[in-house]
Amino acid sequence: MKTVFCMTQYPSTGTTRPVSSPAKAPEVEVIQSRVSADRNSVGVVDFPEGPQSSLSSPGVYIEPESNHLSSPATPEVVSPEGLDQLSWPLESRFEASLLKYFLTTLSPWFDYCDPQQHFRTYIGNAAPTDITLLYAVLAVSARHQSSSLHRHSHIADEYQKRCLRSLIAALNDEANALKDTILASAVILRFFEEMTEPPEESIRTHTLSAQLLLRIREGHVYRSSFTDAAFLVVLRSETYVANMTQRPIGNLVDHCNIDTSLGPASEGMWALRAIAHAAKATDFAYGDDDDAASSKARWESLMQYVDDWERLCPPSFQPMYARPQISASNPFPHMWYANDYHVAARQHIELARVLLLASNAQSCLARIRQRRMGQSNDECIRDSVRIICGVCMSNPEFVPAQISAGLVIAICGELFDDPTETKILFQVLSDAESHLGWPCLKAKEYLRGLWHL
Repeated sequence: MKTVFCMTQYPSTGTTRPVSSPAKAPEVEVIQSRVSADRNSVGVVDFPEGPQSSLSSPGVYIEPESNHLSSPATPEVVSPEGLDQLSWPLESRFEASLLKYFLTTLSPWFDYCDPQQHFRTYIGNAAPTDITLLYAVLAVSARHQSSSLHRHSHIADEYQKRCLRSLIAALNDEANALKDTILASAVILRFFEEMTEPPEESIRTHTLSAQLLLRIREGHVYRSSFTDAAFLVVLRSETYVANMTQRPIGNLVDHCNIDTSLGPASEGMWALRAIAHAAKATDFAYGDDDDAASSKARWESLMQYVDDWERLCPPSFQPMYARPQISASNPFPHMWYANDYHVAARQHIELARVLLLASNAQSCLARIRQRRMGQSNDECIRDSVRIICGVCMSNPEFVPAQISAGLVIAICGELFDDPTETKILFQVLSDAESHLGWPCLKAKEYLRGLWHL
């Protein structure tokens, strides 16, 4: 088992999730356990403005009216159970506000590096006629508000329960190919699960692992451009969670329809190659490989890919403007990019570099010798972390870039001790955790203590 020397598993990250092969994925089931008694209050409908209220850029949809509610089952809030379809237009202003919240606030995270905006477009068109998909959207919107704004937690659980009833039946029906709406619902509820805290006291499922989604893709899903978009979302999510829980991803990249060669391709494909390579570097960093020679050869191949990607990618992947630091008080590099896939590519290539440098298959004596000669990998890792964070701070319009920055700070923050840098890194991490709303994967408090902030 290779150990990534600069990574720390934080007590708050929860239990590492094991990886199983798609063929061994269990039949879909749902396990419901109690919800903690301290989450009884149901919030109000109005959403306060501010940078920590959403994943999207400023100008998110804000529901202006407040509506104090005493129960998640109140008819004005949650539609009656047992419906095959909700009326359209939606009769509940609250449910309409949750759908709007997803389209304007959460969909940019799903549609990152997707110029076709599959999730926003598809869900906007399909939600009126598919109650499973609509309940998934309402669930994740209510859960995100619960995580970031501390409201609607019980309502989110109710929507998730209703979505799973029809979703599970469809997932277990191997006689019929699954519609895109089922795959979309499963991907959205995976996002929902990561926002659920505390994990052991909330509604849990075995339905939405990446391995089960692979099983769906391999045999029972219509192929479409939306399928590819959905699996890219899963790949990005898995890369984040796997690094925070220090486990490999598995062979998810093989099922994402990404050309991982370095031949001529569209700019979008070059970005997907970088994302896929970060996933492969994650597998190497946390995977088992007892053969030293094989491990060394694989490490060299993965690092060579990073160098070759840098050398062969289109010129547009270079920043349109760059300076050594953002300002006199901010020492991180200033780098402007034109598109979200340029930002994502740069961050993921640097993430791959960080993981490979941190898991370089060298003897302990070789590491000590490097440090004595001033050639330690630590400074190279810090440089990549600075680039990832500089890209995030220089391009605030691409909000998902905060998540990549928060991730690399969480796993490499211990390598920084300069107060000027740590204060800025802590703010970037805080913003990322607030926007993402995945409380079970937070590292902020650990680094606050380490940096004495």
